[in-house]
This record gives sequence, structure tokens and C-alpha cells, in this order.
Amino acid sequence: MTRSARTLYTEALDILLRGRVAKVVKERDWELLEEVARLAEADAPPDLAATDPALFQAWREAVTRFHKAGWTHMTPTRVAAIRRETMQEKAAPAGARGR
Repeated sequence: MTRSARTLYTEALDILLRGRVAKVVKERDWELLEEVARLAEADAPPDLAATDPALFQAWREAVTRFHKAGWTHMTPTRVAAIRRETMQEKAAPAGARGR
């Protein structure tokens, strides 16, 4: 599934704000999970406090929940590494798996 950058951003922000990270992990949607991790790591942009204070506050609270839920070590770099490993495992011949 190919998403535009805007669609990916919008979906990831919605997942973060609603606290639905576990659902994305379960679905193994690596592209979306990497974007969620990026948004959480970057935190709410400070200029958003002036332009959309409600979104700024909700985003900050969502990042706090993200960390409290134990997702702190789920960084974009780690998600990308897991994504690569998963793709390599899928590409490996059936006899080579599990060795």
C-alpha cells in the first residue's frame, strides 16, 4: 500500500492522538509505525501552541501516553531496522529460515 506523505502523516498523527499504537504494531504496518514513532520522537511543534493550542496540548499528552505505555524505545530507526529484517526474512528461501 502506497500512501502520500500527507496521508501517512495524517494517519500517524491520528494513531498517536488516539493511543492506537498497539493496533498498528499488531497489523505490522511498518510504514505507518515508523511515522508514528517519528511524530512521537519529534514531539509537538512549538509553533503549534500559537496556531492550534488544542492540537498542541493533545499532541503533547499523546506523546506522554506513548512513553508511559512503554513505547519509548520504538524509534523510527528501530522500526526501520525491524522492517528491513522482516523483508529479508520474507525474501529468504523457505529452507534457509529458522537456521
